[in-house]
Amino acid sequence: MKRILLVEDHAFFGNALALLLGHEPELEVVAQAGSLAEARERLDRHFDVAVVDLRLPDGDGRELIGELRRSNPDILVLVLSATILDEDFDNIRRAGADAVLTKVEASLTIIEEIRRLAGG
Repeated sequence: MKRILLVEDHAFFGNALALLLGHEPELEVVAQAGSLAEARERLDRHFDVAVVDLRLPDGDGRELIGELRRSNPDILVLVLSATILDEDFDNIRRAGADAVLTKVEASLTIIEEIRRLAGG
């Protein structure tokens, strides 16, 4: 079972994504956070994949990527945001993200990307 951390400040979107992931037999959402501060409170736990919103109420999701990697060296990170500017893609990759998607992607595409990162 692959352990997933969802960092998403829009509760409806985060809960819907968690519900969809709950139907995936090899994936388990073990923690959700709505801000950088909440995500940082969960860094002592083991995660295989983190889905991180780029724009959070208390900062930029890119700030969290390095912290996630220090606490979970093998973690894979999907940055998911409502809008991503062309110049953001390079910055997000340099911050250490393994994949980048916008929230306008079909839910199946998002789930498939999480499944791919989780090795399934």
